[in-house]
Amino acid sequence: MPTVDANDLEDAVLIVSESGTSDQAWVSLDTGQVLIRSEMVDEELAPLPDDIDTSPRYVPVPHMRTLDLGLELVFDFADAAMPDDADGVRQMFKRSEAYRHFSELVEERGLTDRWHDFREAQTRAVLAGWCEENGLQLG
Repeated sequence: MPTVDANDLEDAVLIVSESGTSDQAWVSLDTGQVLIRSEMVDEELAPLPDDIDTSPRYVPVPHMRTLDLGLELVFDFADAAMPDDADGVRQMFKRSEAYRHFSELVEERGLTDRWHDFREAQTRAVLAGWCEENGLQLG
């Protein structure tokens, strides 16, 4: 089973999830290599296979919303670590600048490190599951 570098896969998810981007990423089912098509990456330095758009040997890297790594992650953290604030956090995300307000609240509660650890652990678990579904192993 090919191994996918966890950091490379996380970076690719962030790249394809960036608002307004047309960037794309794939993982090779043969090697586990993460391949990226982006204006930020010189394709001459990192050439893509000619059949990347058509071959079933390359699986597209999903958007973070598809993986429930957006609001669901925030709400899960609020439920687990900030139960008294959980309803307020949900209301917060009905207004603009919600992530900034959430970050400020997390910092006020002294939970910044815990939030980062939670987000990283959940992200790795979700990506490991995605890899397994696609015959890959997260390394």
